[in-house]
Amino acid sequence: MQCYTELIPPSAVTHAVSLPFLGPHANNLVVAKTSLLQIFAAKHVIRATADGGNDGSSKLALVGEYSLAGTVTALQPVKISTSRTGGAALLVAFKDAKLSLIEWDPENYRINTISIHYYEGENIITQPFGPSIAESESFLTVDPSSRCAALKFGQRHLAILPFRQAGDEVAEEVENGLDTDMAEPQGSALKRTTTNAEAEEETKPTPYKPSFVLPLTMLDPALTHPVDLAFLHEYREPTFGVLSSSQEPSCALLEERRDCLTYTVFTLDLEQRASTNLISVSKLPTDLWRVIPLALPVGGALLVGTNEIVHIDQSGKTSAVAVNEYARQASNLNMADQSDLGMKLEGCELEVIDPTTGDMLLVQGNGNLAILTFKLVGRNIAGMTVVPVTHEQGGYQNALAPSSVAVVSSRSVFIGSEDGDSVLLGWAKDTSGLTRKRSHAQMVGAENAVDDVEGAEDMDEDDLYAPTNEVVKRTTSVTSQTAGDDAASYHFHIQDELQSLAPINKTCLGRKPSPANDKLELLAGVGRGNASRAAFLSREIILQQHRSTHFSNAKAAFTACVRSKEVAASATEARDNILFIFDGTETKVYDLAEMSAIGESEEASDEFYTERRETEFESEGETIAIGTLGNGTRLVQGRRTELRTYDHELGLSQIIPMVDEETDAELEVVAVSFSDPYVLVLRDDSSLQVLKIEKSGDVEPLDDSEASKASKWLSGCLYAGDLTGGQCCAFLLTEEGRLSVLALPTLQLVYATPTLPFLPPVLWPNMAQRRGGKEALTELLVTDLGTSDVKRPYLIARTSLDDLAMYEPFWYTGDNSDPRNSGFEGLRWRKVPNTYVPKYDENLDTEAADACPGLLKAAEIGGRHCVYVPGSSPSLLVKESTSLPRVLGLRSSAVKSFTSVNRAGFLDGFALVEGDGSFVEYNLPSGAAFGSGWHVQKLALGEPAEEVRHLAYHGGRGVYVVATCRLADFYLVDQEGHVETDGATLRPQIPQYTLHLLSAKSRQVIQSFPMPYTELITSLKVMQLEVSEHTHVQKPMVVVGTATQRGEDMPAKGAVTVFDIIDVVPDPDLPESGIKLEVAAREDTKGHVTALEPFPGGLIGTAQGLKIMIRGLKEDGSCLPVAFMDGLCQFTELKSLGRSGLWLAGDAWKGLWFGGFVEEPYRLSHLAKTRTHMEVIAADFLPFDGQLSIVIVDAEMDLHVMQFDPENPKSLGGQRLLHRSTFHLGHFASGMSLLPSTLAPFAEQPLTNGHAEDTTPDAQAPSLQHVLTTFQSGAVGLITPVDEATYRRLSALHAHLSSILEHAAGLNPRAYRAVESEGFGARGIVDGSLVQRISELGAVRRAEVLGRAGADTWSLRSDLEILGGGGLSYL
Repeated sequence: MQCYTELIPPSAVTHAVSLPFLGPHANNLVVAKTSLLQIFAAKHVIRATADGGNDGSSKLALVGEYSLAGTVTALQPVKISTSRTGGAALLVAFKDAKLSLIEWDPENYRINTISIHYYEGENIITQPFGPSIAESESFLTVDPSSRCAALKFGQRHLAILPFRQAGDEVAEEVENGLDTDMAEPQGSALKRTTTNAEAEEETKPTPYKPSFVLPLTMLDPALTHPVDLAFLHEYREPTFGVLSSSQEPSCALLEERRDCLTYTVFTLDLEQRASTNLISVSKLPTDLWRVIPLALPVGGALLVGTNEIVHIDQSGKTSAVAVNEYARQASNLNMADQSDLGMKLEGCELEVIDPTTGDMLLVQGNGNLAILTFKLVGRNIAGMTVVPVTHEQGGYQNALAPSSVAVVSSRSVFIGSEDGDSVLLGWAKDTSGLTRKRSHAQMVGAENAVDDVEGAEDMDEDDLYAPTNEVVKRTTSVTSQTAGDDAASYHFHIQDELQSLAPINKTCLGRKPSPANDKLELLAGVGRGNASRAAFLSREIILQQHRSTHFSNAKAAFTACVRSKEVAASATEARDNILFIFDGTETKVYDLAEMSAIGESEEASDEFYTERRETEFESEGETIAIGTLGNGTRLVQGRRTELRTYDHELGLSQIIPMVDEETDAELEVVAVSFSDPYVLVLRDDSSLQVLKIEKSGDVEPLDDSEASKASKWLSGCLYAGDLTGGQCCAFLLTEEGRLSVLALPTLQLVYATPTLPFLPPVLWPNMAQRRGGKEALTELLVTDLGTSDVKRPYLIARTSLDDLAMYEPFWYTGDNSDPRNSGFEGLRWRKVPNTYVPKYDENLDTEAADACPGLLKAAEIGGRHCVYVPGSSPSLLVKESTSLPRVLGLRSSAVKSFTSVNRAGFLDGFALVEGDGSFVEYNLPSGAAFGSGWHVQKLALGEPAEEVRHLAYHGGRGVYVVATCRLADFYLVDQEGHVETDGATLRPQIPQYTLHLLSAKSRQVIQSFPMPYTELITSLKVMQLEVSEHTHVQKPMVVVGTATQRGEDMPAKGAVTVFDIIDVVPDPDLPESGIKLEVAAREDTKGHVTALEPFPGGLIGTAQGLKIMIRGLKEDGSCLPVAFMDGLCQFTELKSLGRSGLWLAGDAWKGLWFGGFVEEPYRLSHLAKTRTHMEVIAADFLPFDGQLSIVIVDAEMDLHVMQFDPENPKSLGGQRLLHRSTFHLGHFASGMSLLPSTLAPFAEQPLTNGHAEDTTPDAQAPSLQHVLTTFQSGAVGLITPVDEATYRRLSALHAHLSSILEHAAGLNPRAYRAVESEGFGARGIVDGSLVQRISELGAVRRAEVLGRAGADTWSLRSDLEILGGGGLSYL
């Protein structure tokens, strides 16, 4: 019984589309990341440049993020007549022939599923021995006028989904007959449609009509092998072009099947369900793979091949351009010769970036950019030109293969990638060259264009293919300039990036050598090609320490910027100049010295803080808060029973006591909030007082209003920002949990909602209340989160159990007017998904516990608006502009106080008062990313960056051994070693590997060791090897397994190379360079070495060819086998379980092998195998509770759980591994690692906070282990074994949440995971990511679900902590 949880969501962008999704004038980008849908808004940001000007650019801001129970295969925008926002809808295609039509729901501020259409089922007739629907490629295309959509699925099935147009209601009464020649008899039964609509909207017509399915061969019997299809522009009826062949295109049979593709254009009659063939162009190149429809002024369709680009206009005229030397060898089509470009168009993307000229951006498979221009002569295409974008124009800004391209705005284009970070490119066009003197040929061209304009006016208005006068006029500007000059006028620059961890190649655990560092870090090789990086991952923020100063008994610290009125009037930015330290009895004042005053030395900490003694500052007693008013001219000190104000020289200005006006009783201050020119004071009798600084500098209290006296206030804060239109307001929390907003300075109630303690998914003032299920809220904070460029207000509510509930504001007024201008009218709040689980505090019920927990504090740190979350394990709430808010722990000792620091020489930092009284200044590390919920720091190796393929950590030396590769041209090397250099200039490429020693401390490359040419590294491990047969001494060594890439008629060869790290004379500039790699042993093998694994006794286990061999190291440098076993298949995975001698091996065809190894004598024995054939991608052991399970991920992205149980009769005496369950992951795995957990198993967890029963030290709790799984999509998952009681509790929660939660796009999570089991008593795998979504429910529904599942709050918190990776606290 296991549970699978996704720790890091996928980050590889597979599809992207730009559309007005949130409204008719919105500018949105929708991105699909395998099974994650993200919606962004393009924000225009203006920055000040160094020369004093302004530079405008676009930034992406996340609007919503939705996990999908399916794999996205296509995204297309659709304009529907019944849109709730006036914007476009989105049609999403999924694997296994599903379509979801979704739109934006402005009332609930999330996506809404209009309908889901699925075409899988028994009614679809497929070939008995042909590929299934899942194995066939599907593609989706939508008519440019949104009249219908077409989904090609299976081998040759086409589903047509018509959309309702204006005036269709009248014609529907006539539309009852079906053309029996076109539609199949069971046409209406082929599709089942489920509509998600409200009860009162059931009578409204749906935005779509009944769809129908027909075989492509019914359109034309020759369409037996479709390659691609797309709807075309400028036709009165829906018309699409199909690229197909009557026989399977094959490069191996090029001579017999040369130019076998045909491009055919069909027009559809949706009412009669009939089609008409318009044009057909045959004998097209075999390597064409894409159809791109083009709008005017170009028109027609663009066909993209691997070696050429072909344009076919509406009359069937072709024009082509060859971009490499292979185009003429592979096709007889007449092409313009640009073979000197040497481009490879596999995996390229094209998109029109200038609609006025039709110029297209070509993104090649290596990331380089080019411009495709069309030479227009009247209405015809005279030719095409491909011009690479040079380095000076920004042509190499994008260094990765594209998966999708979307034009976000008129000057921005988004390039999504599965191989690295996706980029938002801004472009500009230099028009200065358009005004130069024209040549005689250009003048003649202009005269011909004028004749075309005159001729266009005489054309028949009913001519379907006649361009408008506007279009013909546009062509004159194109012909007035050569294509090369036009393409050279484009300049590109990066505006924004979407951080990605995809694909994760390999991972290893390491440690940064430091006396105080007891944590590990996860190093992953991510990305491909020049976009590849070495990524250092940690679950906590690794702070960058700037300075540490010890203050005796320090308990709290405050910083402030106090200045005179003259300085405040002239200064542009405030810099902190005073530090206050409270040591438990008094508050001391320190001046922050300027950097020039103490010199360049940062070690002079004692000189940096100089105590200021002779001031009127009241140091006796506790200081609760310090703040400034009047633009820094007045300092306000919040004490227990009073407020004191001081001038810029700390001269006492005012003493404002806190007394009850009716009884004159002295009140204590509970909390203070500042927002210039106001200060909010909450007192212990649940009353509040708001004070304002006058022009004279005096701070005076505002008159109380009925609203301010009407309630008892528990918490509150001041906020002035985008949410309130710049006006300062007080956001307050009553004792009943009601949210109230008071406008300042009148203190009038402008907004209130009593249902906040129910924590509903959507919060608004007049919503209905439900009984029971209230959460006890203790604190409220409204602040901005995000970067300095893109920030957004959030409401953060803290419960009595330290849980955080976050809400984002939106406006809904019920009509299509712009609601953001209505202030608090129509203001609503949407709960933000959050998986934060506070760490269990063992001292909560002891004397060491803090009686008064700290308050949330907002601060600007490192260019980010963050919130500090205090507690036994302090955290930081961080938000990137392209991610949801994430809570990450701070890697620091016991923290007593937090304060932001913004002084000269240390900008946008913060300081912590730690347990020993040290005042330590920290900064967030530069270049770090937190959007994934982990601290990610990337490092490029090499210039240009090389692809990081394999990793290992050498603990004795404190270095990482990293294998990187770069592409090199392949030349055939024969048996004698001669290199054949004849042939084409555009060579195939192979990876050329290099071994690097990377310092774990400084993260600098110490040594690089190039591997021989054509020798590919397949495995890299650091092992404890026995280096002597006589002394049996073991030593950590670096072992590398390689495969030699040779000609297809040569026998396969490989090698096992053992490296030792020896001491050498270091470089004086790099003290860590006193080591280098040296070859200790090398053994050439027959067959490729595909896997390595350490075995007991200091031996090397190798999977080579069709065998598993155990090798031992000898003194003479040889590495000879001592035991072997034939596997009759190529092994791809080899793992061993510690010192037990148990091993597993996964092959590419038969499945998984399980066996044991004994030393005296050396013998490999085979114990059991899997029953079914599967292609093993990754596998590992998972022992738990006396049982041995094996988890496997196959090429179908399914997770299989096997168990070795020889006592079970179904195992045939242990010869078969029992298949316990199957679980669909949805991502292609890249590796598995067995990791220990620092938490006790579920059954050993204390279920009450505090007063846990003492356990005897002799009772050793059973160990808990996880399997960390990495994927090509950048996702990271965790497989956790669970006991019987926990499994029943989690599976019950899973079942209830599956039926209660709203699933995006109307998908079924149970069907997606496809949980299958074999045999009696087998259990499915629990989807922990779905269980984590219980926080999306309101408090009432959440309590109901927990009650039905037989769980309580504490058991749920314990389960979520373990499932969410709480046991990986050493990372």
